[in-house]
Parts: sequence; C-alpha cells; structure tokens
Amino acid sequence: MIHIGLDLHTKNSYVRAMLEDGGLFAGRRIYHNDIAALWQYLGQFGSEPKRVVFEATGNSRWLYRLLSKDHTIEPVAVTPHKVRIIADTVAKTDKIDATVLATLSRINMLPRAYLPSTDVEELREITRHRAGLVRVRTLAKNKITSALVRSGIMRPYNDIFGKLGRQWLEEIGLPQATRIQINHWLGTIDEMEKRIEQTEKKLYDEIARNNRWSKDIALLDSMPGWGKLTAITVLAELGDYRRFKSRSAVSCFAGLVPSSKRSDKSSRYGKITKQGPRALRTILIEVSLGGVRAVPRYKTLYDRVSAAKGGNVAKTAVARQMLEDGWTMLIKQEPFRFNAVEAESLTRAG
Repeated sequence: MIHIGLDLHTKNSYVRAMLEDGGLFAGRRIYHNDIAALWQYLGQFGSEPKRVVFEATGNSRWLYRLLSKDHTIEPVAVTPHKVRIIADTVAKTDKIDATVLATLSRINMLPRAYLPSTDVEELREITRHRAGLVRVRTLAKNKITSALVRSGIMRPYNDIFGKLGRQWLEEIGLPQATRIQINHWLGTIDEMEKRIEQTEKKLYDEIARNNRWSKDIALLDSMPGWGKLTAITVLAELGDYRRFKSRSAVSCFAGLVPSSKRSDKSSRYGKITKQGPRALRTILIEVSLGGVRAVPRYKTLYDRVSAAKGGNVAKTAVARQMLEDGWTMLIKQEPFRFNAVEAESLTRAG
C-alpha cells in the first residue's frame, strides 16, 4: 500500500507519498486546471494499491469522484478538526500537512469523514440554495428598512412588505437617492420571491414525492412545528442517518451540544460548538418556537432553560431535543407521538 497525503485547496493541492516503512517520496504541487499532473504523480506507482487522504472541505466531493475512477486508488476524506487534534504541529505548511495525512494513513489513525451519496448531495445543494435566496431577500428587506430610518420616515404598517405596505412603499414621496435604493431592493425581493417559489416547487413536487425520500419526509412532517421544508432540510443535512449511534451523536454532528473543558474533577461548559452544518442548526432554531407552542414537554424545557439562561439558549435546547426526537422517529420508522401525560392533557384541553 502506498499512502498519499493530499493537502487540498481551492485552486491547487500539495501531494506527497509514503511507503509502508515510512520512506517518503518527493512531493509535488498540483494545479487543478492541470489535473493531468496529479495522474502523472500517482501513475509512478503503477498498479500498486494507493490510499489518497485529504481533508473534507468544500471541493472534497469533487476530488473523491475524480479519484474513484481509478480502481487502484482508495480515496479517503478525513474530518479536519479531528486531524488537527491528533497531529497538531507548531509549523504548518502544505508539505507538512500532506506528510501528516500520509503518516496517519500509514499508522491507520484516520478520522474518516462522511461524504454524502450523490442524491443526498444534490438535495443539500437545492435546500442550501433556497436558504441562500432567503438570506438575500432578508438582506433586501433590511436595506429598505434602513433607508427609511435614515430618511426619518415612519412606517404605517407592521409589515411593509405585505400588499398594503408594498403599495405604500411604491407611492410614498422620497428623496431621489432613497427612491433609487428602495426600487432596487424591491426588485431584488420580487426576483428572490420568484426563485424561491421555483426552488420550493422542485422540492415539493419532485423530490418530496420521490420514493427515495417520501416516507422519511412524511414521518418528520408529523413533528409539531415542522413542515415539509424542515423535514427535507434535516434529511439532506443528516444524510445517512443510520450512521449515528445515539441521539447525542446526532446533536454533536449538528453542533448543538455545548463545548466542554474538563480537568481532573472539574468540568466547564461553554457555548454550543457549531461544528456541524449551519443550515441544519439554522432551520431547527427557526422552528423551535413552533414546537414549544404545540408540545407541552418542549414548552417545559423552554421555560426552564429560558428562566436560567435566556430565550436564545432555550430555543437552542428545544432545537436539539426536536432533532433527537426526529432522529428517533427515523430510526424506529414511527411518526411523532405525544407521551401519555401530554395526550391526556391535550384531550382535556380539546
């Protein structure tokens, strides 16, 4: 086995090979617009089995697909922060990083990262694209609000982007510079609305009805406070949810667990790690209050944490609980269920 470390960047990479006995080959910088140079470097080892190790970054999926074309190559993506924990060095260069990756492969200490399948990757791309469109729309609305504040104009409606508010925005007399800005951002809002609608149509009319996703989406859609969009996003970000061994492992992946520092008999906990996909955390926190309003145990959790640490921390706690419950629903293939006490309480209230 030839162990090859590849320090992956956006435009180029540094690659270096190592033998089983630790002997090193000369490294080489590979530019991604000349990928033939990579095949040339790997080709010097002929049909010898090769393991190419690289960190899971934005373009790691592209590299994985590329290397998988050669049956003599085992591409392995590793978790970046775990690599740094295992092999942290004072000096940090591309050459050293590539050598470290090759060494970890040789001693079989690779913290392997999960790379999603093609269908999961495509679903992620679509849901994250929609989230990006929403962020642009929100930016446009904030820009309009700021322009009105700077002009000293009080808005007559709570929602100035509804039907009446929109009519007011288009008719109100404004300084020329402010009018130019508002017209621009109104046009941006209209364009984003159209693109969001197109994206959601694809999600709901095509993907949600696909046999690959439909059953799991229906299960998660039964969670109070969630809808199809949340269900689809959770499935996209979790990928193969069966790879998680426990409820806490799912929350750890999502970055919804507190950071901790332990020394001897003392333990200190800080803010959540935020090491997982931001898209997953964002949508879970957004829908957490819907769960609080609908499920008594979520409300109890929210009230307890809110009294001690504030509303934002409480929403995060509820988001974690909902994610863990959603994962359990997927593993058991069962829809959401109120516990006995909640069911009785809701029956009396109804």
